Amino acid sequence: MIRCCVRACSCGYDQEGGQEAGKKLVEADGVLGIGRGTGDLVSQLKQQGIITDNIFGHCLGVHGGGFLFFGGDRVPSAGVTWVPMAQNVGSHYSPGAATLNLNVQLEYPVSMEPMTTMFDSGSTYTYVHKDTYGRLISAVGVTLEGSSLTKVDDDALAECWEENEPIQFVDDVKSKFKPLELTFGHGANQATMEIPPENYIVVTKTGKVCLGILNGSQIGLDRLNLIGGNTMQNYIMIYDNERARIGWARASCYEMPGLEPLIGSRL
Repeated sequence: MIRCCVRACSCGYDQEGGQEAGKKLVEADGVLGIGRGTGDLVSQLKQQGIITDNIFGHCLGVHGGGFLFFGGDRVPSAGVTWVPMAQNVGSHYSPGAATLNLNVQLEYPVSMEPMTTMFDSGSTYTYVHKDTYGRLISAVGVTLEGSSLTKVDDDALAECWEENEPIQFVDDVKSKFKPLELTFGHGANQATMEIPPENYIVVTKTGKVCLGILNGSQIGLDRLNLIGGNTMQNYIMIYDNERARIGWARASCYEMPGLEPLIGSRL
């Protein structure tokens, strides 16, 4: 598989997995450098005339799979929510400050003030500041009161719940959780990304359901909040470096839309 890191990262020019005792080459995973800058893959493709616009996007399926594309041919003509790229976060792809709220009436805002965010599909989970994390856990607990889920420890993740029988699939329990909302900007310029439960809960191998949003302060992110691949599932995400904007739209990630791209890949 290709792991796409949309924050700044290195590029591999010649990767291979070696050989098994003279047999065929072993397949090798790679990291694709598509952070903002002049040496990333997308900039190089434009410089070589392979694509016209410095644009790329991805769509990660909630049940696995998805696609990755380069250039503007795959950008939907309608239905995309756009926000400006923040210019003060180095080479990261950031929509700027955002507030996070759980859909449990207006008395349960999760983030008390706008928080600096960045998108990173190379991260499996989403990470938020410890204060936001604590309020999120409390708010989720309120939504689960009276449900068939009970709090339990699990080695996989920090906040988990179980039922009388092992949980098999996220679809079996997602109705017990409420959607989250990430809101960017202020006033008339607000834009909101809805995060349905299947984009922030995970079913473990032991049949528990766990919160796929973690405490970023424990891994040194300080006040930076990282929006990981799980939160972006079943969204087509577009990073438009030509116009310095980031866009998203709900989509099925199992089939690339439109005509066959000049450069595109299934994930």
